[in-house]
Parts: sequence; structure tokens; C-alpha cells
Amino acid sequence: MGLVNVVVPHDQLDAEVARWCAEILERSPTTITIAKRSFNADSENIHGSSRRGMQALTIYYDTEASKEGVRAFAEKRKPDFRKYQK
Repeated sequence: MGLVNVVVPHDQLDAEVARWCAEILERSPTTITIAKRSFNADSENIHGSSRRGMQALTIYYDTEASKEGVRAFAEKRKPDFRKYQK
């Protein structure tokens, strides 16, 4: 994708960033917007999946089965999840 176009020593990083920014700012604002949205569209599905996963974990943490797992871990025993099956 060309996301790494140059490698510079740390002490030259700010100057290199300034050069790249100056070059980008010479471009059409519309094409910059299109490019940014294209990059974001490529990874947008990752954000959605991650968010759904975190929501699922939040729901699970409030269940009795989850609490049983935590108690069993603290008590150094195997958890008994069968009593929470529906």
C-alpha cells in the first residue's frame, strides 16, 4: 500500500514529516479526502467487529456464569458452568 515510503533517523523525523505535509498540502483537498476515506473504509469493518466483541464481553461479565468463573479461579477450583445452562 505504500504506507512506509521512507525511513529516517529519529533526529530527522520532524523535518521529514514537514516535507511530506507540505507535499500533501499541494494536492487537491477533495483528492485528499477521497484518499483518507479509502484508507478508513478498508479498516472500518475491524472497528465494527471489535466494538461488537467488546459489547458481548460486557454482557457476559454481568452473567452468573462469568461470576462463577471468577469465583472458581479465585478459589483455585474448576468452575461449574452446568448450573447456568439454559
